[in-house]
Amino acid sequence: MTDVSRGRNLNNIYIIGNGFDLAHGLPTSYTHFAYFIYKNYIADAQPEYKCLVYEEFLEESENILISFNDKVWDFPPSEIVDIQPWSYEEGLILGFLGILGYARTTDLWSDLESALGSIDYQLIRDTIDDVVDNEGDFDMRKTGYILEDGSQEWPNAAYKFNSTFRDWINTVEIEKSKRKESFYKYLKECKGYFLNFNYTETLQKLYCIQDQDVLHIHGFRGDGESSIIMGHNSGEIEYESAMLGYDDNIRSLHAVLKKNLQLDTLKKFLNTCEDIINIICIGFSFGDSDDEYIRALINHPKTSHATWLLNEHKEDEVAEQSRKLQRFGIDPSKITSEKIL
Repeated sequence: MTDVSRGRNLNNIYIIGNGFDLAHGLPTSYTHFAYFIYKNYIADAQPEYKCLVYEEFLEESENILISFNDKVWDFPPSEIVDIQPWSYEEGLILGFLGILGYARTTDLWSDLESALGSIDYQLIRDTIDDVVDNEGDFDMRKTGYILEDGSQEWPNAAYKFNSTFRDWINTVEIEKSKRKESFYKYLKECKGYFLNFNYTETLQKLYCIQDQDVLHIHGFRGDGESSIIMGHNSGEIEYESAMLGYDDNIRSLHAVLKKNLQLDTLKKFLNTCEDIINIICIGFSFGDSDDEYIRALINHPKTSHATWLLNEHKEDEVAEQSRKLQRFGIDPSKITSEKIL
């Protein structure tokens, strides 16, 4: 076993990712979220896909998503929100799925956060033909109006998407899961703090970890809906269509989907920790949207000299995670792995 700091002193930090909850049988992947959307918003709208169980849905998920690409310009008017609130909300979700269909990604639901920051707005714009005047010349004003009007509800759709994500998180039932006794013993021997990227209280409920030792960096469902953080970490949109209204709408959409990084919160948490000897990663995928948190750990005086211990779940995953840490400047001698969970 790797020389992990043991005993009563908290000289370890555990980075907990979604793989941790999945290892406990909890339905917390983005594909589970997609299935939640399917059951609550799509099944009635697409009768041919009705009554699919989760495994069947996985086989059809990409086809189902593509079927909504034409909804990208077909959002319900906000005027119906008080008259037909359900129809309005359903229209927002279906339209947003249409927008997601234009994300530059090969596997949308495996890396949803990155996909939210890689939507091809030029490709969406190109689905609308330019308006020409009687002389056959490009009518910029009328074309711009169509683009602006068609994208007006996009930011509201993003808000609804985020709200639906929070609704889904609250359906996860930890009570149906059981703790891993070997990991419970490991935690008792190798005490530490927890940087938790999950929204759930799995650590607290199954392993009796104290709240004060856990930082839910993406928010915690026990703190209310407003605390949940999910989104991309991409920079500003470089694309401009020269149609001001359309450009304003896509910038607003991009901003709603952007993750609110909690770097100051992480620094304050680390300041209260003892000097850390080991950073133990379990179920954490090292996704690009969380790079800034890893950099903060590497650069903080309490954690800058720590050894990184990767959980051996899949050999290829450990190798890729090790390469990524090395790209961050971590010496290979400070990276090790072990089967923990």
